[in-house]
Amino acid sequence: MKVDMNGTTTPMVSMMETLSHWHFRRIEECSTLLQWLDPRPGERVLDIGCGDGYYDARIAARGAHVVGVDIHEQRLAKAQRKHQSERTDYHFMDAEELGFERDSFDKVISFCVIEHFRNEDRVLEHVSRVLRPGGKLFLSADSLSNPEVTDAEREAHRRRYAVNNFYTVDHLREKLGRAGLELERYHYILTTPITLALARLSWKLDDLPPFLMPLHGIGYAALGTVGKIISDFAEDHARRPDSGLTLLAEARRI
Repeated sequence: MKVDMNGTTTPMVSMMETLSHWHFRRIEECSTLLQWLDPRPGERVLDIGCGDGYYDARIAARGAHVVGVDIHEQRLAKAQRKHQSERTDYHFMDAEELGFERDSFDKVISFCVIEHFRNEDRVLEHVSRVLRPGGKLFLSADSLSNPEVTDAEREAHRRRYAVNNFYTVDHLREKLGRAGLELERYHYILTTPITLALARLSWKLDDLPPFLMPLHGIGYAALGTVGKIISDFAEDHARRPDSGLTLLAEARRI
């Protein structure tokens, strides 16, 4: 997602974030993580990189108390305006400097945020600290480990979405272990050549200039409907277990 160095967003980015909730690249990612999270009444859940709070409202509806943190003031303002409630709370806070007490959360969730941090090891150390013993971390991360993805595409993805790191399961397991977190399960999504072809179309849409925003919106709507049907069919029949555009993971504080 395109942001400036101060963490502010443009109208185009705000529109992209809203549309992304219905994007075929995000639907399986977020629905799977929310299913794994399985929020329970009374649990305290930390959402790192909460954005506009769209998913926090769904977690809170299950009875959990959700604390969302982000460094993007406009997105936080939208979250507070649309989703603030007695079971949601939002803070302007850098995940590399989490200001919460030790053992203060039952679960932590983060949707495709870790790849944007300059020091993800420090973030994971903070996550381990604020989780209670046995608490769970649920995250997704850009992987782009599909064998058909080229180095040029990975480099363009870095520039387009301000990505610092890509993750394989072995890479992530090592980083989690150093922070006192044990990987318990993982799942690659968007694994097939057909899904990659759809993703390449979405990358071209995200590269459109602002004055072509209407085309961007139409394209996202199409990929959120027809694209999802095609992607689901391809993944159901030819999913690869060892590579994909996105890696989902669940880890436990040791």
